[in-house]
Amino acid sequence: MGSEALKLEAVIGKVARFALLAAAAPAFWAAAAFAQQPAQPAPFDVYAIQVHVDQTAASANAARDAARLDGGRHAYLLMLYRLTRAADAARLPPASDAALNDLIQGFEVANERRSNVRYLADYTYHFRPDGIRSLLRQAQIPYAETPSRPLVMLPVLEGGAIPALWNDPNPWRDAWNQANFPPGLVPLIMPLGDAADLAAADPSAADRGDDAALAAISKRYNGADVLVARAAIKPGVVETVSVNATRYSPGAAGNSPTWTNSYAAAPGEPEPALLQRAAAGTDAQIEEAWKAANVIDFSQAGTFAVSVPITDLQSLAAVNTRLAGISAIQRTDLVSLNRQMAHILIHYVGDPSQLRVALAQSNLELSGDPSSLVLIYHGGAASP
Repeated sequence: MGSEALKLEAVIGKVARFALLAAAAPAFWAAAAFAQQPAQPAPFDVYAIQVHVDQTAASANAARDAARLDGGRHAYLLMLYRLTRAADAARLPPASDAALNDLIQGFEVANERRSNVRYLADYTYHFRPDGIRSLLRQAQIPYAETPSRPLVMLPVLEGGAIPALWNDPNPWRDAWNQANFPPGLVPLIMPLGDAADLAAADPSAADRGDDAALAAISKRYNGADVLVARAAIKPGVVETVSVNATRYSPGAAGNSPTWTNSYAAAPGEPEPALLQRAAAGTDAQIEEAWKAANVIDFSQAGTFAVSVPITDLQSLAAVNTRLAGISAIQRTDLVSLNRQMAHILIHYVGDPSQLRVALAQSNLELSGDPSSLVLIYHGGAASP
């Protein structure tokens, strides 16, 4: 018997001897979470916002204090923008400095620079999830907090003899590479554009959404979904850019959502600025669609009884880590455990179909009928 099997058997034996499965569940989950796991992408903290601060005052200390306050105010707005839809922007509740002290549970500082009168740094503010949720619910503003699986971004420029993707010039790819969007609920990955990327997805295959090519590029980036953003530049008295962006989940049957829009150059606007504006607009469309589909309805709540196939402590810990990162899940209770299967109760809020989406973003598949649900972890990329 292997060492992992011995460890698991010891855990099972201990639980059985004391007959405290339900009471011991929180402690067991915590212990399992510390089991050694394969390397995974760093988790994306929905309630953390990074901002750059730059303040000048009578002294460096005064500039630092002013920067910290100003940075907190700016981070607060970005926090609410991340979770809510654009249509509700005018209704977002303002926050006093005293309220921000309660909402911000901590911050980190990096890249500090200062002179006698100036202070610059990068601040990461960590907000209290319960405080932000309570604030938005009191204001009756719907919000979403489920992060999407990352998207590998393939900017295809159409209009030539063949579409442009990896080759130069591709000003559409340059626009995305130079973009500096605030991280939202749908993170984007810009591919390296190296020889392996070129071999995985040629421009024509990417342009037509070839599943094999998209699966190859997805595999290169830890199983992420793929966003093919096709742009066509139309010169004229007023230059325009037409964008057609499609999200693909390679190897998975189902709908591939598509977003389209057209952007006209403002008077005197150079082409690079127009393309960056088109990239920002496309990113905003994708974010809005994701939020609209994942707004949490707190008037609904339920419980799923699920069976979780396990092979060792690591597989159980991997499932537990992902469940703990899903905001719609209020808690999990361990009901029973053996060497092949864990039986748990998942208590959640919101619509059951949205919970399935949230689970899928963490590579957890919920299958079966309501009387015999099975939760299977597929490994690979979880929500970032």
